[in-house]
Amino acid sequence: GTGRNKQLERAVRVHANFSEYVPLTLLLISFAEQRGTHHFVINLLCAVFLIGRALHAWGVSQEHENFTYRVTGMMITFATIAVSSAAIGYSYLN
Repeated sequence: GTGRNKQLERAVRVHANFSEYVPLTLLLISFAEQRGTHHFVINLLCAVFLIGRALHAWGVSQEHENFTYRVTGMMITFATIAVSSAAIGYSYLN
């Protein structure tokens, strides 16, 4: 357990959120790459995703949480998932 240590509880939550979204998103990006999505798009998705996860982790890990970082990070994460999925779907149309 965390022994009710607030800082450790936050760290556990950040890690859990990371493990919930990162594997799925990286799989989607890799599937898009395998389907022939241009390397610039793949690199852009990865860079934007990294920024989004860093913002989210920073926002959640602060004792006085700033929801702007948390929400922006999750919006970027969801956008990366959506664009990766759209790239995969688009590749099947060609």
